[in-house]
Amino acid sequence: MTSEKTTPDEAREREYEARLMAWAESDAPTIGPDTPVLRGEAARGAARVLLEAVTADDPANRALVRRVAKRGRPPLNPELAPGQAQPTWNIRMPMDLDAAMRARAKAEGRHLSDVVRQAAAEYLASHEAS
Repeated sequence: MTSEKTTPDEAREREYEARLMAWAESDAPTIGPDTPVLRGEAARGAARVLLEAVTADDPANRALVRRVAKRGRPPLNPELAPGQAQPTWNIRMPMDLDAAMRARAKAEGRHLSDVVRQAAAEYLASHEAS
């Protein structure tokens, strides 16, 4: 049996997500009847200000909010410029290979995409171009 390893940032992200889900499911008030609804950049800016305010006394969560708000998911290539898209693959897979890869990822406590990236890198390393 393997145990799932998490980094401190991942643990904070999970805890923060759990608190947000609990709040979303609660009867806590959302917005007042006379509150304007913001959209687009105005909504993003207001959310950023709110998140900065509620994490002011917690440097670790504030850093996490800044990182996530800035770029979304952490980049695989740190040299990407802000707004530059990360390459993605959309490939079809035989069902048995899909099941085997998902089972391996789960057994190792990893994301499927991590296992696929590793498999591609290992393939390239062992098969030199001719």
